[in-house]
Amino acid sequence: MSQLAGIAGLVGFLWLAVFQVLLALGAPLGAMAWGGTRRVLPGRLRAASLFSALIALLGALAVGQASGLGPALLPVITVRPLLGALAAVFALSLVGNAASRSRVERLHGVPLALVLTVSCAILAFAGPGV
Repeated sequence: MSQLAGIAGLVGFLWLAVFQVLLALGAPLGAMAWGGTRRVLPGRLRAASLFSALIALLGALAVGQASGLGPALLPVITVRPLLGALAAVFALSLVGNAASRSRVERLHGVPLALVLTVSCAILAFAGPGV
């Protein structure tokens, strides 16, 4: 179960990182993020997307390390609390994406947030081996 959660989490976090970088660079994907009200994000939201990409890369590191699919670059003692925090953040993201007025954002954000929430929660509470 942990390896499957790791694969799903890695794919999800890596996609999220790429997606957020594309938004930060001005790609016309804004309907899929940040409320879905703008095709191309303004400067402030581009900066937020860049920050989100960094969080997604940190999530990928934690998921990879916890599942044994990536290198152990983070202090072991921080991995489970970080995964627990990410599970909580993406559970809130799931609620926000589900409430979005943008259909495209809901179709993209809800499944992605669900995968990230579940994979982080599974790995945060998995048995020894982190």
